[in-house]
Amino acid sequence: LFRSNPIPMAPAAMMRVRLSKRRLGSLLSMAAVAALGLRGLSRSPSPWDSSDEDEFSLRDMVEKRRFLFELSSELLVYPFHIYHGEEDYDAAYVAAAVEATPPSPEPIPPYTLEDALGESDIFEYAFGVLIYNPVEDNFLGMYRKDHEYRGPNKKLWISFQHWAGLLRTTFPERFNKDQPEMVIAFGSGDYPHVDKTKLPYTTGKAPLLQFGSSFREKNLYPNMISMPMPTKEHLDCFCKFAKDGNVCSQLLPKVSTHHGQLTFGDEIGLKWKDLTPQVVWRGTDFTYLPSLRPRWPALYAPRAEAYPSLQTKGKDKFANIVAELSDKHNDKHMPPRWRAAVLTAQADLEVQGTDRLPWADIKISAYMDGGKKPASKAKQYEAWEKNGIGIGKPMNHTTLAKYKYHIDLGGGGGTTWSGTIEKLAMPGLLFHHVTTTKDYIHDMLTPWKHYIPVMDDLSDVKAKFDWAESHPGKAKSIADASTAFMRNMGTKEGFKKLFKDVYEDPMRRVIEAYQPVTTVHPEMTSWKDYMATDDRFVQVMVCHWDDHMKCHETITPGEKEKWKEHGAYVPSKNKKGKK
Repeated sequence: LFRSNPIPMAPAAMMRVRLSKRRLGSLLSMAAVAALGLRGLSRSPSPWDSSDEDEFSLRDMVEKRRFLFELSSELLVYPFHIYHGEEDYDAAYVAAAVEATPPSPEPIPPYTLEDALGESDIFEYAFGVLIYNPVEDNFLGMYRKDHEYRGPNKKLWISFQHWAGLLRTTFPERFNKDQPEMVIAFGSGDYPHVDKTKLPYTTGKAPLLQFGSSFREKNLYPNMISMPMPTKEHLDCFCKFAKDGNVCSQLLPKVSTHHGQLTFGDEIGLKWKDLTPQVVWRGTDFTYLPSLRPRWPALYAPRAEAYPSLQTKGKDKFANIVAELSDKHNDKHMPPRWRAAVLTAQADLEVQGTDRLPWADIKISAYMDGGKKPASKAKQYEAWEKNGIGIGKPMNHTTLAKYKYHIDLGGGGGTTWSGTIEKLAMPGLLFHHVTTTKDYIHDMLTPWKHYIPVMDDLSDVKAKFDWAESHPGKAKSIADASTAFMRNMGTKEGFKKLFKDVYEDPMRRVIEAYQPVTTVHPEMTSWKDYMATDDRFVQVMVCHWDDHMKCHETITPGEKEKWKEHGAYVPSKNKKGKK
């Protein structure tokens, strides 16, 4: 559609384009025809019906709406996400009610061992390949010798171990001694640890399973497939379901099951009308996508010594601090969580001297220092806390559930792995932070149906809060839909569908796409013959089945420390070689 109606766009950069009413009418008319199954545009009733006309007219409705779409060089990125004004939000809510046919899964072209190893070229670390070795009936984790060894590698190792167990449990007919080898490319970590200068990466040939947050924009890395994150709330839950067919406690109701961990309002007597009308958040102070910011400076929490207003006195001190923070906020030097804390300070200033609640209560409650520690009374936050800015005490789930609005602010990887699912379950409405990255679970959700999307820089949070407050019926229906989604995901039937859509079906397509070495290279007798020609990788893990999957690392602690020190693998002189 956009190629037939070209719009000038800056190459490799995102820009906002106000679509003409005629072009927008065409776009949405075509979308509606597809969504309604080509039944025609004259029928009644319909969620798109105009209140002034008996006959359904999508074009007439669109004439009253003004949408802004964010476009990249070739791709419509966030349809129905970026809007300006109350009428646009109304229209987005209506659009979300139209049930669209789910897209067909993308085919995976045939790929080889060489292709899988080639995916390592764009990564700097936290990349590996998992090889099923039928001769010894085990799985081998391989890592590139010239890649750095860093903290995110731990997530990669966990992904190797859990995935090997999943594959053996769910595809026993493929992973046994009578079958050829299987090779799968893995990425892990908070987000893809790739060389940002090589993006967009369009030459990859093998599917890349990303066990962590992945790129929201598909054309940045087209062959990347979002997989469950290696934590107890996600990948562990898939492993448990494969093992015994039960849903993990992290996705079950806290009250009715006595061992679940999600808080549902109806189980603790909370009703929508009784919820506190504020946007609430408590969480950990993190940086934000530190190595994936090619056009902006690194984002840091504000340092107290850089703000002279903190050292002043007088009745206007708070206002002066907020003004100084807001200036730096507008320059986008802060990570989102601190930017949101500044919004709270602004909200506090607006209601000073009144009995009104500030619209936001978003504060840092923890920081990382060899583990998670409370931010309140910590020395580095002392000046901020003393002046009532940015720092707050933690809230448990029962307390958080008493608020009408939540936000899942992205952390180091651009998302929050636990916060989104926890807040979807609560009785309040979720403002979902739409960033450069996404998680697999986001693909199961619909904006304006399960959540209200807010922009990366949080510049539209207040406007969307105002819309929700002025449209309580619509806001409640979104909150109810998100709660229903999480309720369903905690049932055996609901998680079975998630398991099939996220793991089983994509993995079956990956398995079918792989071409064994002896098929591609008839002169070779084994995958090991090919690996003998490629000395870039070293074995770091081996997993074998003995009633359950048992794995252990095959590099020594000394080798690991040298690897961290030198930035590349240095084999131990006393270690016996392994093939």
